[in-house]
This record gives sequence, structure tokens and C-alpha cells, in this order.
Amino acid sequence: MDRLYSWVGLTFLSVVNIGAIVDQFDERNGKQNYALATACVSLIFGAFLTASNIIDSLRVRVVGTTVENSIAAAMLAMWVVAIAFIQSPENGFATAISGEGKEMILYANLYFFSWMTFLLTVYLVGSSFRDNFQFGPKFSQWTLLFTASIVLLSTSVALREDICDNADETTCERTKYAVGVGGVGIGISSLAVIASIFGIMGRILEIGMVVLSFVLYFFGVVFLTSSSGPASSMGNMYFAVWGGCFVSFMLMVDSIVPGRGHGTHSEQERTGVDEENL
Repeated sequence: MDRLYSWVGLTFLSVVNIGAIVDQFDERNGKQNYALATACVSLIFGAFLTASNIIDSLRVRVVGTTVENSIAAAMLAMWVVAIAFIQSPENGFATAISGEGKEMILYANLYFFSWMTFLLTVYLVGSSFRDNFQFGPKFSQWTLLFTASIVLLSTSVALREDICDNADETTCERTKYAVGVGGVGIGISSLAVIASIFGIMGRILEIGMVVLSFVLYFFGVVFLTSSSGPASSMGNMYFAVWGGCFVSFMLMVDSIVPGRGHGTHSEQERTGVDEENL
């Protein structure tokens, strides 16, 4: 499957990130220079893969090959580090911690566009590896759930001490719930990713995993984003729990009511009938 629009998106988002970093920091430190360099590299590779999808001579050599896989993996590896620098409140790039111990966004352009770029690289890795290595059909979705769970866990662990010191007991307890959801989400999605790679995901096991994930994230949204929750304002925890809830819901729907040819079993597999022969 071609990923032309995804590579075009990476190119565009990289330009925005470069502009945001240059605009915000007149004098940059090492972490800021790394984030800028990552955006520049992703711009170059995004433009290259965009051209490779358009030019036939490049297309046959790059698209759907180990070259595309390697570039996607390299972009994800670089953005994992860059997003950690950009989104950490301690670095003061895009977020900070308020007096109540909650996250606050300092620079919206850098905050949102760096997250979109990171998530797009996650999708590109999941999509390219799924198609080129014939992984399970939900490999990309499980990868996104794994990412959301890591963000939720890391953010809630980083903020827990400040929240428990400055907020009331209810907010503190709900932050601990966020830690639990993130940890369990990582465990479930890790197993699902491995099962997708080796093609050993059974339908009953899959339904059980997605239902558990959805229930945890649903109550995560209820507890964490309410007025008494630690994610009542926009920040990493807010978007992580909503993202995890959305992805787990889509996984649950696709597992319980699989789409034609896209679920765990296609219509032909479930009925044993090939409609073309009817």
C-alpha cells in the first residue's frame, strides 16, 4: 500500500516544526538543536519518499522495500528522542507545570505539530512494516495504542509527585489510576504487537484484550478529564487518554464486528463461501 499522503504530511509537518523551533528560540541549547536537526532530517526524508512515490524509477527501488522501512524506522527513532525533549515540562520547550501541578501548554504550534509529527512516524512504521512484512491487519492500531499508553504512563509518573503535593486527594488518586492504565495498556498492546508480528492473534484473545483496553481507557477519560481529574486541561495526559480510548474503541468495533476483509476473519473465512463462484 502506498503511503504518499503520509510522506507528504511528514514533509509539511516538518516545515512547521522547523519554523516553530526557529521562531521560539533565538539561542538554542543542545536539546533544542537536536529537535531542530530531527525536523530537518524528517523534512529531507519526507520529500525524498514523496518524490519516490511519484517518480516511477524511484518508486520501484524505494516504495515497499527495506529502504522505506529503514527510513520510517530511523524517523521514529529520532522523533522518540525529540518528542521527549520537546514535551518535557522540565525543558520548557512546549509545556510547563502550573502552580497546581497540572500541565500547561506554552507554545501551541510546537506542542501540537511535534505531537502530530511523532504520531505520523509511528503510523508510517506500523503501516510500512505491516504491508511489507505481512504483519497482522491491526498492527498499526496496536502500535498507536502502545504509543498512547507510553505517553500516559510517562506523563502521569512525571506529574504524580507535583499533583499529590499541590492538589486534593481525589486528583492524586486519579493520577495513580492513570499510571495503572498506562502500565496495563503497554502490557496489552505489547503482547498484541508481538502476536500481530507472528500471526498468532486468535479472535477470542483479541476481543478480550481490546475490551479490557477500552474499559480501562473509558474510565480513564471519565476519571482523568473531569473537573477533579489531573487531565482536566489540555496537555499530554489529556490527549494520551483520549487517544488511547479512541484507538481501543476502534479496535474493539473492528474485532467484534470485523469489516469485510479487514477484521480478524473475512466474510469468506467465516462462511467458507467464495461469492465470486456463486
